[in-house]
Amino acid sequence: MLDFIRLMWIGTIEAMRLNPQAFAYVEAENRTGTVVLAIAIVGGASLLLGQSVILFVNRVRPARFVLSLLLNGIIFTLSLLVWAFAIWLTGRILFPNAIPFATVARLVALGAAPYVFGFLVLLPYAGNFIGKVLAVWSFLVVLAALTTLANGNFGAALICTTIGWVIITVMSATIGRPVIALRNWLWKRLTGSDMEASVQDLLTQFATSEQAEPQRDKGGRR
Repeated sequence: MLDFIRLMWIGTIEAMRLNPQAFAYVEAENRTGTVVLAIAIVGGASLLLGQSVILFVNRVRPARFVLSLLLNGIIFTLSLLVWAFAIWLTGRILFPNAIPFATVARLVALGAAPYVFGFLVLLPYAGNFIGKVLAVWSFLVVLAALTTLANGNFGAALICTTIGWVIITVMSATIGRPVIALRNWLWKRLTGSDMEASVQDLLTQFATSEQAEPQRDKGGRR
């Protein structure tokens, strides 16, 4: 168990450092799948921890809290898989190869490594900026990983990574809209807030409600 945690820690650090040796090892070793999956889960969990301020502000009950984290966890995992599939498909079409999808998926999963700092998105004012920095960092990890997979062909890796990202963005805005709408509806049912609400908006909402309650109490006593 300790050895597994050590491998996770090393994999996370080396991925964030964009170390090509780490990417080459993950590419060559199928058994790294479990470690990489764990890294993705930890990254996603940290991001969810930062976003859980939404659940706290809305005083969500424990059962709904767990369901909300599960829902967001599924969304995070599926987004990585869809991105990996889009990258893999783009590579197969533009740069014919026999690279297995599982290999691409393992490398894309490493893109979740920067999200170990995901909890920082809960910071007021700076949270949105930190979230964007982590997203760019994640993109760079995937780009570096695919460059290693493409034997140093940065151009091919950049094309596949970018087109893959564009594909999932377009899908979200077109055929994926019903899925996004369902996700947002479920999220609002569980938390009482829009999924797009910023941390600062939620904290302001919370502070306003806290100030309003004493005023209502005073009004009631009168």
